[in-house]
Amino acid sequence: MKVKGLSVLVVCTGNLCRSPMAEIILRDKIRQKRLNIQVRSAGTLKTGKTMPDDKALQALQDYGYHPMVNPVQQVTQQDFIEHDFIYAMDRTNLADLLDICPAEHKNKLALFLSKANRQEKEVPDPYRRSSEFFQRTALLIESGAVALVDSWQEQGINACNENLSQ
Repeated sequence: MKVKGLSVLVVCTGNLCRSPMAEIILRDKIRQKRLNIQVRSAGTLKTGKTMPDDKALQALQDYGYHPMVNPVQQVTQQDFIEHDFIYAMDRTNLADLLDICPAEHKNKLALFLSKANRQEKEVPDPYRRSSEFFQRTALLIESGAVALVDSWQEQGINACNENLSQ
């Protein structure tokens, strides 16, 4: 019998830049620590776009990540049920999530940088910004991802999952 691991959703505005970057970086950090945690990303708004921003994918590649390109997705009501934690990239995303989240699941919501020991508490949106801005965003997300993974380990969420294929 396979034990269900933790399920995490990372959310930005359009699922074009920050949340896909966070999904890839978190998956990498989770694999390194051999944790049983599933990660997915979504956006609060429907943008009409189908794939993440090329600059986001390039920034990930520049830092040695190997992004798998997943289609853009919007947050659904089912996400609040299926995920154990839902992390918003900024306060606007968090407010949007709080507006649509059923009361019994609001305790799952937090800012992505909530565990990071940083002055910044929000990940700024790099959409339509320079490649350098995307690279800085990737580094900020990386620090948040490391803090989250460390936090999960401290909570005892450390079961190895040999079948983490994503």
